[in-house]
Amino acid sequence: MKRPASLVAAIVFFLMAVAQLCRFFSKVTVVAGDITVPLWPSALAAIFLILLAIWLLLERSK
Repeated sequence: MKRPASLVAAIVFFLMAVAQLCRFFSKVTVVAGDITVPLWPSALAAIFLILLAIWLLLERSK
């Protein structure tokens, strides 16, 4: 049985990962209040989101 929600979630996770990678490689500064968010969390978030998307796609193919 195909799971369309899994496909949509995987696509959303991939798009979020691309956005995080764009922030990481373009070195965009994010400031929240008085705190500057470093770049390394974007790299971790991108890896985590890509793994989630792959996991969903693999589960969808079962």
